Amino acid sequence: MNKLIAIIALLASATASAYTAATSWETLQNDPRIQIDAPTVFMGHAVDYMFTCKDGNNLRTIKPVKQCETIYIGKNQSKEVCKGEKYLSTPINYTRTSWDCNYTQNDQRVCEDKVISGTYPLTVMVKVSKVMGGKNDRVEFLFHKAFTVQNCH
Repeated sequence: MNKLIAIIALLASATASAYTAATSWETLQNDPRIQIDAPTVFMGHAVDYMFTCKDGNNLRTIKPVKQCETIYIGKNQSKEVCKGEKYLSTPINYTRTSWDCNYTQNDQRVCEDKVISGTYPLTVMVKVSKVMGGKNDRVEFLFHKAFTVQNCH
């Protein structure tokens, strides 16, 4: 019985390590031992590139995202309330304003608006790793693979 378990574990390990950058995204995403670390897109908060699609001149989420907020009840209690779902999106060629803050010699913080412009690439490199399991779930890097954002359906 122990030999059978060892053989099955060995075969499963060999299958996962046989993955290459040519392996389909579908195969990689369906293997629970594979960890995929993609860059993110800012749509009010960070969204994984693999959860986006191209909608005209925008990137948007593939599925609607729950719209939740935390409501505080009393001093030490909070409750998360979700009020529906919606698609998140951002322009591929974006311009937004953020703060650029510095400290003066008197330790006063001085902030000014800073305009940030850029373009989200439609193809990004994604890190693919294998979770080795064990006590601390050690992760072993396998390869980088190109991911191209598809058109929305």
